[in-house]
Amino acid sequence: MLAVVVVGYAAYCVSYVSGIDDYISDECWYVSASRNILLKYFNVALHGRWNGTRVNLILETPLNSFVYGMWEAEVKEGVKDLGGTVIKGVNYYKYKEDGNFLPAVCADIPSNNLSAARMLPHVKRCIVGYCYPNSKDIVDYMNYEHPPLSKYLIALFMMMLGDDPVSWRLPSILAGTVTLILVYLTLKLVIRDEVGGLLGVIAALATALDPLFRSMSMVAMLDIYVALFTYLSLYSTLRDSLGGASLALALAFSSKFSGAFAGIPALIEWVRKEVPAKVLLFFLYTSISVFIALAVPIIIHEGLMNWWSNSVEGAFRWHLSIKTTGGPPQAMPWDWLVGRNPFVLHYAYDKVKGEWVADLVARGNIYIYLLTSALSLFILPVIRSLPDRGSVFIYAWGTYLMYIIAWVVGVKTQYSFYMVQVTPMLYTMLFIIIHYLTTPLANTIYVARRWYKIFKILWDWLSGVARITLRVEVKYVEPA
Repeated sequence: MLAVVVVGYAAYCVSYVSGIDDYISDECWYVSASRNILLKYFNVALHGRWNGTRVNLILETPLNSFVYGMWEAEVKEGVKDLGGTVIKGVNYYKYKEDGNFLPAVCADIPSNNLSAARMLPHVKRCIVGYCYPNSKDIVDYMNYEHPPLSKYLIALFMMMLGDDPVSWRLPSILAGTVTLILVYLTLKLVIRDEVGGLLGVIAALATALDPLFRSMSMVAMLDIYVALFTYLSLYSTLRDSLGGASLALALAFSSKFSGAFAGIPALIEWVRKEVPAKVLLFFLYTSISVFIALAVPIIIHEGLMNWWSNSVEGAFRWHLSIKTTGGPPQAMPWDWLVGRNPFVLHYAYDKVKGEWVADLVARGNIYIYLLTSALSLFILPVIRSLPDRGSVFIYAWGTYLMYIIAWVVGVKTQYSFYMVQVTPMLYTMLFIIIHYLTTPLANTIYVARRWYKIFKILWDWLSGVARITLRVEVKYVEPA
């Protein structure tokens, strides 16, 4: 059953994105950076399913749109003389008065004429690869504001399978598929009987059907990798593997800095099992080591100080700033639960309606999110009585809480697709809670009675009938 869900999910995602032969939303930044990493740091010659060799002919900066049009016409004529075909010209690389555009012509030119293409008039650079998006300096953009792991993964598939849209998205689809398998394994681990396996399949299917999770699995962006490695850290924690949990957290952090948000709930869970200092040092040393190891190619080419300035100091300044105005709708963390201000990733033309409609939207199943939120509140008095001792609860809501804290301290630029880091854990938690409340059904009555007792004590305190005292107990453990 799991194989059907997983294979069907992967096949659907591949089939869907195969029909989108261009950048989807913020792919333009991460894919371009991945391409530039391959070219600059690894000196890899790119290939793809191109007619001849696809090449970006980067022009000199024109004085005005009229001059730009003349130059483009000359370059187009030169491309034809070389036996090539123009793919994108000024209609795509449109001139902008503010200078934020890429003066370029993207063309397919036979490989034996590439050297001649570099000599065409007004061409200052010739870059082999898929057509770049229309943005100034994009051909040198390295996306230093985010750690490099996700871009390395995109670049790896780009190198192996070609610089084509489907190749960019395959690692994201793979990350989403592996996450579904982990959802199944987690429920099977927590609920140790046939029911656990069945619930694992249902939870994996429910996660696969979540519009947010599915959309983020189909685009070459960073957050699906953060979701995968965050969940892997949770799974390793449930298996009592401190090394696995630490490495998974390090990989999440090295995909995007928000991966560190799972570190606080992970720390809460692990200090119950191990010496706190040991846990803290494991998490810190592993994350720092992986982060620096992945930065080695950048450090070698850019130098240690430039890497530090761009990828550490510059990155944190960027994250703490207000990054966009008038762009996609920003969404506060509580908006994510109700689907308010969703981030639209892609539009498709609906022939029946005769209009463009949003087909990839970063908005999850709000009914499931709200149900899980309500059940999470209901289960609070017995959180440590759950089959997983509340670990999934701590991981899911602890990670989500970190986004709220980030918003409070000033990181206001947040988007709905950030929620994908938490989404698989919410579905896992939902089925764990449902299993607890219904096996046996008396558990539901027991939890209701616990709430009744809590409210009665609170009412008695407000009425002056009872007093509440807090006792702190410190227990010293003798060294072995």
